[in-house]
Amino acid sequence: MKCYVPGPNVKVLGRTIHALARFGDELYLESLVDCLRLRTLNTAESAYAMVKFNKNFFSYFNYNYNTNGDNEGPRCKISMKSALNTFKSPAHMDKQVENLEIKLELDQCKLIFQFKCKHGIIKTHYVSILDSKVTQAVYTKDLVPNRVTSSQRILSEAISNFQSSDDQVTLEALSNSILLRNYIDDNIDLSKIIRTQINIKAEEFDSYTVGEETAVTFTMKEFKALLTFAEALGLPIQIQFETTGKPIVFIVHNGTTLEAHFVLATTKPDVYTQASTIQKSSRVERNKRKDSNNLLESASKKPHLDEDISKCLDEDSHLFNFVDIPNDEAPTNNCDNSVNVNNNLVDFKDCDNIPASPTSKTMIKSLFKKCFESTFDPRSTQDVVLALNSDSE
Repeated sequence: MKCYVPGPNVKVLGRTIHALARFGDELYLESLVDCLRLRTLNTAESAYAMVKFNKNFFSYFNYNYNTNGDNEGPRCKISMKSALNTFKSPAHMDKQVENLEIKLELDQCKLIFQFKCKHGIIKTHYVSILDSKVTQAVYTKDLVPNRVTSSQRILSEAISNFQSSDDQVTLEALSNSILLRNYIDDNIDLSKIIRTQINIKAEEFDSYTVGEETAVTFTMKEFKALLTFAEALGLPIQIQFETTGKPIVFIVHNGTTLEAHFVLATTKPDVYTQASTIQKSSRVERNKRKDSNNLLESASKKPHLDEDISKCLDEDSHLFNFVDIPNDEAPTNNCDNSVNVNNNLVDFKDCDNIPASPTSKTMIKSLFKKCFESTFDPRSTQDVVLALNSDSE
């Protein structure tokens, strides 16, 4: 197999290699009559990616060069790390590389990448072949009930709202919108996590067909990788899926030279956890409303409580029995700043002669205790002074 990639397309090939590197650790290369396919599979076998480059992607394409007579064309498996070392800076390759030659020599167990750069510089990379087999994923994309076409910008902006620690995302397809939310495991404390949910209306998509409402959960890492790939090429994304347990397929293509399929396994979403969260939130709201109603009810009952207390106080009339005190022994007012205390004349100007405050607490307690007795007579304490008048200054 031998082919030549023109300079502008080398950048696309490099971005493809970097996108596939986020899926798997091994790269499968297969040469057919009319195209070249690149495949990869993650270690958990839950994510598969395939990118097909048609013949018009190359300036020269010969799939049967140096083969052993296999009608299906040459194929091989190489390390993804070696492929990344070959395409280190794909963003600037179109400015540096004029042409790329890819040659597969199965008899020598090596794959050759030869970059012809500007100013006559030639860079050659020899990559060892690990195996001559190619993996193939089995999935259906033609007879699925749910088909959605979206620009990569909408999905990228929606995913940017999720936390970096979110490993999986749940896509729920409804008749008029799509819900994207982070997947929460049953064993995680819901009070210590952040729930994120994005609602995208059907009008936001280029095309929207949902024949069967369903919810599927898939990995976030591979989803972000395919969004980055579509963003780099500026191409829309077609989403095709069935129900829970069936794979979801993301297709990116430009119609003539390139077509990429990203297949992600789906699992059952955590419906119980989400339902319990909703029920918990509803229960909290009900408790808040109940507390608010109790507060209003207690406030409305307060006047009745005041009336009951007033009634009781009226019945306990001895608390408010005022007795007139005769003025026979009332203290006289003197204009010379003196007052009669215990029949003794004390001058306020003489600070040294001001008696100290009483220190006996027993007398104070007994006095206030007697005030609430039904036989209490205020005239019995008229000669007892517990707190003297202080200096007016």
